[in-house]
Amino acid sequence: MSKQGALTLLLGAAIGANAVLLGLLVGPSIVPTASGENATGTNGFLMSTGILQGKGNADALYIMDTTNKKLAIYFMNATRLELIGVRDIQYDLIPKSFSPKGGTQAPTVDEMREGVNAGGGG
Repeated sequence: MSKQGALTLLLGAAIGANAVLLGLLVGPSIVPTASGENATGTNGFLMSTGILQGKGNADALYIMDTTNKKLAIYFMNATRLELIGVRDIQYDLIPKSFSPKGGTQAPTVDEMREGVNAGGGG
């Protein structure tokens, strides 16, 4: 093998070794790992993030106060966190019935309640 060929091979091996070492040192920090958390609500609050529809590609933060049954929705625009709305959801959580448009719920909530109260829930 000529001197120039040996130098080319050595240079290629050095570049390859540096690329592998750089990948090992920097690689894990390039793509961070996301860890899931349980939202148990032991302190009375649940928080979740998502994309707010109708605001483009905007990040949203949803905060639910489980004690007082309130829901707050925020979104992050380019410069600040903006409150979109707060809703008292206590009545949202106790509907008598809900069905998609054109559909019916069977049995109805009232029929289920009557069955339980009459002792026929089995």
